[in-house]
Amino acid sequence: MKDDPQMDGMVAVGDIMLGDSATTVGFGFHSRYPNDASGAFATVAPLLQQAEITIGNLECLLAPAPAGVSRYRRDQMRGDPEYAANLRTSGFTALSVANNHSMQHGRSAFDATVRALKAAGISCLGLRGADSWCSEPVVHTMRSGLRVGLLGYSWRPRQYDPGVPQYAEGDVDAVAADVGRLRRETDTVVVSLHWGEEFLGSPSVKEVADARKIVDAGASVIVGHHPHVVRPIERYGGGLICYSLGNFVSDMVWDEALRTGAMLHCRLSKEGARDIKVTTVRTDDSYRPVPVGASIKVADQPLSGMSEEEYGSAVALSVARQRSRVYSYALRNVLRYSPVVLAQLAISTILNKLKSE
Repeated sequence: MKDDPQMDGMVAVGDIMLGDSATTVGFGFHSRYPNDASGAFATVAPLLQQAEITIGNLECLLAPAPAGVSRYRRDQMRGDPEYAANLRTSGFTALSVANNHSMQHGRSAFDATVRALKAAGISCLGLRGADSWCSEPVVHTMRSGLRVGLLGYSWRPRQYDPGVPQYAEGDVDAVAADVGRLRRETDTVVVSLHWGEEFLGSPSVKEVADARKIVDAGASVIVGHHPHVVRPIERYGGGLICYSLGNFVSDMVWDEALRTGAMLHCRLSKEGARDIKVTTVRTDDSYRPVPVGASIKVADQPLSGMSEEEYGSAVALSVARQRSRVYSYALRNVLRYSPVVLAQLAISTILNKLKSE
């Protein structure tokens, strides 16, 4: 058993988006894999299945589409409930549902997603907690007896529902309090955190400080997501901080950085993560993550992070660059849109430009 590759093993990935993105409605992920997404995971499933715990961020809903909603809005970031079984069969044991798209299709769709995941045997990370928990804790006992505590949070602004969401938010103090409490009840704690600005490959000074405060509170691993690009991975004290593992499954294929994701492999122990290995996956033209074999170095030297001024300027540039690439991609693929979706996409683009001016 000592040489069993699964023993106390964890695999973590970044963003998993199984619906059509706003740019690919009608020819995105869900359109390519209706009702059954197992084919999209075929090349990575053997790696995901190697661990006792395999986690990621589910940045979409798994719920049937209602009638009476425009197709452009209805199909965005929406996968099929059947995908939950595909995810479990591929190896996932726990998925975070705490992110800025969780409420995109309303509370009933969120609840349906949670039900589908649980029915498939997948734990949901990042549900809003009770009894003074900010995030509802999940505890997994490894075959070795190691008790692993799992928590999830979204630090991104609410976008789709003005009410209090069903997922966990909190600030760094709330997260640190949860971590400290759960660390006293378990042997090691892993935190899934939806944070940071999109498309930017470096954390800010504040993000570095917040991550270290969470490790100081008792977290062994922080799994970051939301930027959609890979950010540095840092050893700090007894913890491992993955600032962003990038995209794992998506149809955001208009930029090479968005096609690239990182997969963390490690063993968990009371002393933290060990036997750490980080490998690269790349999204192919069929929206499938494919291992490419390249290793990503874990930084042993402390990161400093970007100053708030540098960070703000870099965010503005990266967003503008992505917007240009999205427009170019949409124009190159204009014949793939249905006339109805194309009209709705054009109207949405014009309205968004007017709002930003």
